[in-house]
Amino acid sequence: MESEEARKVCFSKRRADLFKMASELSVHFNADVAAVVFSPAGNRAYSIGDPSVMDRFLSSLPAPAPPAETEPEPEVDWSVMEELSRQCGQLQAMVDAHKARLEKAEEKLRESGAAAWMMDLEAEVGRMAPEDVLALVTKLAVLRDGVAERAHEMLREALLAVAAPTPTTPTTPLPAGF
Repeated sequence: MESEEARKVCFSKRRADLFKMASELSVHFNADVAAVVFSPAGNRAYSIGDPSVMDRFLSSLPAPAPPAETEPEPEVDWSVMEELSRQCGQLQAMVDAHKARLEKAEEKLRESGAAAWMMDLEAEVGRMAPEDVLALVTKLAVLRDGVAERAHEMLREALLAVAAPTPTTPTTPLPAGF
């Protein structure tokens, strides 16, 4: 893209979509997911995910070669370091909040007795081929839409029944002789 403004807008939209997908993958498949992207200008890094994933990735990289003695020490931009530290704190808070929500949801499942059923379902879905998972998700979406439509119909019928006038005595005069 030649326009810098268009590049920035495209980057922002795609970054949001990427982070949303990474979050959904993490939640739906209970996977450790992390993503790091850099702004088009190269002056900002955006990241999402569990810091332990980043630690595992970084530990698998070869150690950088020590700088030559003739090279001067690089300047440290403390404002960038402070911003990265702030972002790291925010990400850690998000991870902690997610873990707390997950623990609460798991506790509710255990209390309701649905945990075993859900674990069986999760294992079954885990054994499915990707195209079968996609077909299942599609069928579940259709089922959800059907249930929502039926619930709306029932609500509409109930509201009409309440709002309908009650039958009364006819107001037309009876024929003579009655």
